[in-house]
This record gives sequence, C-alpha cells and structure tokens, in this order.
Amino acid sequence: MKEIKNFVVFHSQVKHGQMNSAKEFYPGLEENPVERKRLMNRNKILLGREIGFDRRNIFMANQQDSNHPYVPGTSYTVTPDDVAEYRDLYEYDVWADTVKLTRNTPGVVIGFPVSDSANVIALNLKTKEATSTYCSGRHINQGVPFTIASQLGGNPEDIVVDVSPFAYFFPFVGDDKQSEPTWISNSFVWNDCVMEKDGILYIDQKKALTNQLLQSGIQEENIYFRENSLQNPNYYSSQRAKLTQDNSVNGRFMHGVMFECEGQEKDYSQSYVKKYSVK
Repeated sequence: MKEIKNFVVFHSQVKHGQMNSAKEFYPGLEENPVERKRLMNRNKILLGREIGFDRRNIFMANQQDSNHPYVPGTSYTVTPDDVAEYRDLYEYDVWADTVKLTRNTPGVVIGFPVSDSANVIALNLKTKEATSTYCSGRHINQGVPFTIASQLGGNPEDIVVDVSPFAYFFPFVGDDKQSEPTWISNSFVWNDCVMEKDGILYIDQKKALTNQLLQSGIQEENIYFRENSLQNPNYYSSQRAKLTQDNSVNGRFMHGVMFECEGQEKDYSQSYVKKYSVK
C-alpha cells in the first residue's frame, strides 16, 4: 500500500450540478427516476475528474427511518470487503449517522449531499482516520455532534474538523399550526441559540454545533467552517427556495473527503478544496 500523505476535503457548488436524484430537484423529470440518476451520476463523474476520485467509490450512509431505527451517533466503517463486493458503493445501503474511513480502504471517498444543514468531516491526522457525519438540526438536537470525537482513534486534541457550507442561522417562518421546528425540543442544546425577529425564528445552528464539538474535547482552533450557504448563490438551499418561492435554487451539493497517497499528489487552486497533511 502506498503511503498516505494527505486528506483532501472538498465540496461541490451549483456549477457542478445536483448531487442527489430526488424528484423535487429535477423539474419535468419527476416521473423519470432513471434519467434523474443518470444526471446525478454524470455530475459526480465530472466532479471526480476535477478532484481526482472515481465516482463509484463514493460511500455514504442512509439516515434512519421507521424501518431502520438506530441509536443516535451510530457509526459504520467501510471495509475492503465492501469495496470488493460493490462495484458502485452508492448501491450499498447502510443506516448510520457517521461513516468512517481508514487506511484499509484508501480509494474510497466518504461524504454526504447537503443543503442548509451541516456535514461534519473529522480527521485524526495521526491515526489517519476520517469520519463524515450529517448534522441536521434534528441530529444536533439529538446530540450527534458530541459523538463524533469518540468515533476516531487517538486523542480528541489531535482531531481536525472541516464543516461543510450550511445555513449558520436557519430562518424558520411559523404558521397557525407550527410556531417552531419539532427538532428544537432539547432546551439544553438550543440554549441561547434561538431568537425571533419580525415573525421569523432564527436558529443558530453554528453555535449549537460548535458547542457540542468543543464539549467532546475537540479544540476550537481545529474547527474549520466553510461558507454560510443560505444566501450564497454558489450553493443550493432548500430553505432559500421555500422563502423566496424559487425552486431553481433547491437541491444538494456534496461535501466529501478522500486520501491522497504518495505519487498521487495534486495541486488544487479551487477554493472549495482543502488539504490536510498527515502527521
């Protein structure tokens, strides 16, 4: 096995196209799932060529539902057997909050397609392990970000965190039936993170997320936040689409991480690609 030199963390933008095949993101193709999937895969192939990975090696977990419940913070480590069995890792269904990457599967990319919610990639630069954890408001409410550090070997002080673009302050407009999201039920988690102005409830996802990462032992100087995506035209935003009634901005972009091995080093000038050197 070639020596691992760096972690490469990246995210896509609107210019890269949709990174999810949900029908609401493809006007006119709602009843054509085959074409939606083809377009999504095409976008991932082109992104892979730009960054340097094989689209078929992208692995991500499914979120729990009524048929697949699990304890919040559940993690799954991708294995060499998974890679050998599935020609396309997108076809491998695993239900978990966190996906873990180790040196045993150097060609795999882990990540998640996001919009207004954060995806958290955590790296231990000494143990050469990485995790990808989707942290929506519901996950923050459940305390999932607090579990991230424990999923990696070594000490929390050695962990570096790269957070995807997301809506730092999530705006929620209530109505007669619902005055606030159901996912802000944990008063401890959202203490001093919710404020109302002009009939809009602003939820400070960034502060609530940061609090849990710090409480888990991760150092503040080791947490890197990418852009606030809510009003940034470079990023899809389901909430912006809802507030502006402009469905053209609805969608998902991708946040992912991969290893860069000796002899495969590549120079990146893109602002959305960041290298972290192993120790």
